[in-house]
Amino acid sequence: MQIFSEKIQDILVNAEKYHETYYAQVRFRGPSLYFHHRAISTRESADFITHLEYVYAALASWGMHRMGPGGSKMVPFQTFQESIETIREQIKTALYINPLEIRDEDWLLLRDIFEGIKVMASNVSLIGNSKAMHHMMPNIAPPIDRRYTLHFLYGNTNIKVNLNREWEIMKEIISGFYIPVAGNSEFSALARNWMQNQNEFPWDTTVFKIIDNLIVGSRVD
Repeated sequence: MQIFSEKIQDILVNAEKYHETYYAQVRFRGPSLYFHHRAISTRESADFITHLEYVYAALASWGMHRMGPGGSKMVPFQTFQESIETIREQIKTALYINPLEIRDEDWLLLRDIFEGIKVMASNVSLIGNSKAMHHMMPNIAPPIDRRYTLHFLYGNTNIKVNLNREWEIMKEIISGFYIPVAGNSEFSALARNWMQNQNEFPWDTTVFKIIDNLIVGSRVD
């Protein structure tokens, strides 16, 4: 927790300011919002394939697949689906992890899921896998990106291509930043109010997504 103590205080002190900035200046709507909502709303559906299709579509609409020769690329849907099928039971269990009461076995479970997902064609897994996990288990897995999350927390956007190290970074971000912020009682009350007002704050789908929104709001010029 010490590594992010200043960042935690920054978000808690400026939560309302960053939230207002996010919704005043950030315009992520259209497919990115639609498929985000559809993926999250179907995470406990019996129609698991449809849920995965929404997750896959959400990642594509979030910029994880670029047309043309350059940019990030996702694997074919079948490859993604097959990787998820091998960890399907673990994902079902992870849905009910309480971040404020997380246990050692929960971390092992999340690690198995993180390492089992194959969604990006590149060797870097942290960004794509965290976003996939967020849409399958949004209460415990935040979406991580370079421009906002990594820059805000670490001051750089570097990722060393190493699956074990990438998981350790994700665990550090969840345990050292997201959970302490989510566990603050005043912030929790704010988050509940925002989530209840979906017409005005449609991106406030979960507590972890709100924290992600605040990070973005803190970096909007």
